[in-house]
Amino acid sequence: MMIEKVTAANIEGIANPAFRNYARRYVDIEEGFREAVAAFGVPFAEPSGEKGREAVVGELASLGVRVLNDGKSLVSGWQSPACGACRLGLRTETFVMTLACPRRCFFCFNPNQADFDDRAATPRDAVGQLEARVRAGAELRHVALTGGEPLLFPDEAAAFFGRARELFPGVHSRLYTSGAGLDGELLARLRDAGLDEMRFSIKTDEGAAGIERILGLIGQAVGVIPDVMVEMPVMPGELELMKGLLVRLDAFGVRGINLLELGFPLFNGEEFARRGFRLKAEPYRVLYDYAYAAGLPVAGSEEACLDLLAFAAKKALNLGVHYCSMENKHTGQVFQQNAPFAARYSLRAMSPRDHFLKSARAFGADRAAVRAVLLREVAPFEDNDDLDSTEFPLDAVTLLRDGLPDVELAVSYAICEPRDGEVVLRELRLDRTTPATFDFERDW
Repeated sequence: MMIEKVTAANIEGIANPAFRNYARRYVDIEEGFREAVAAFGVPFAEPSGEKGREAVVGELASLGVRVLNDGKSLVSGWQSPACGACRLGLRTETFVMTLACPRRCFFCFNPNQADFDDRAATPRDAVGQLEARVRAGAELRHVALTGGEPLLFPDEAAAFFGRARELFPGVHSRLYTSGAGLDGELLARLRDAGLDEMRFSIKTDEGAAGIERILGLIGQAVGVIPDVMVEMPVMPGELELMKGLLVRLDAFGVRGINLLELGFPLFNGEEFARRGFRLKAEPYRVLYDYAYAAGLPVAGSEEACLDLLAFAAKKALNLGVHYCSMENKHTGQVFQQNAPFAARYSLRAMSPRDHFLKSARAFGADRAAVRAVLLREVAPFEDNDDLDSTEFPLDAVTLLRDGLPDVELAVSYAICEPRDGEVVLRELRLDRTTPATFDFERDW
């Protein structure tokens, strides 16, 4: 077993009734979430199994693909330094110039933003935001400008990068764009303002003419901007099209491409359903209200990304290829929420795998025997009689291996979040394990 997420399919297999009753709340939460999503008309796919993914990732590693961030990020060749910084969210920040955009991509998640307004006639004061960050004591090493389409306001975009270079000497800067309004003169202005990296989006649903238009702009940018990249979601069913794009981008001298999981942003469900898309069977390892607004990953997108990584590695493309999963987008948020407060919770430790604060719990009739071992070994614990549970550090599970190898234990995942002016600890998930099967180095 090692560790096993408690789900509707296996909860009745938990022998300890106190554990089973406690875990039911999380099963009910997930079932309620799935019912709510069903109202959008985009069904979940059937589970395909994490073990199958692990085998594919192992094959990719044998081809030289680097497995990062607990398998959430996979890289063949070059990777932008900004992507490395993103995993923990340290000294990096993305600024929004505008949410307006001339494109109308069916998968766009900007309408999912809390302050969405694509009608704004003037841009946000991104330079003012930079200056405010300096006053707040920020020491940024990576900054980005995004939208919408920031190049709808070319003067303000160039001013942003120039001011970033002044305020944060040595900063690495990047721009996200669909290429709207871009020409040779603007490319030179952005370069002179200090832009280090330009990330183009290619919209495959715009057809051949649209793809050729953006490829022409990408070709112009190579040699002007130090690092020219592409960042785009991968549609299920477009594997051969994407392979052809990788080969052409490599021939242009493009530095790299970020392959993203296609996300369903919890609106426009009719269009996703029309295309026959389904949602990933288990969208996230840990269900939570993540700030990244792209929604839920679409089934089949990850598999296509992994196939493209293998293609790039086997073809020995000079182009760096990075698969950035939806969950890779979340880890910086979890780290930022938990790291400042982890020391408050002596029974919990922040996992190096996913940055959630984790502990172990024993329930009901098993508590007395577990407490006896913990007392003998001078390991800390805390009783919660209302929940009929005893909580203790995850590394202390190994102390139970000799005397209580088969006792059922819960692995608890939690996150710190602000609430009413305070920081509270919110438990999000339970896994089931036993001392005999739990491996601390592997499983926490």
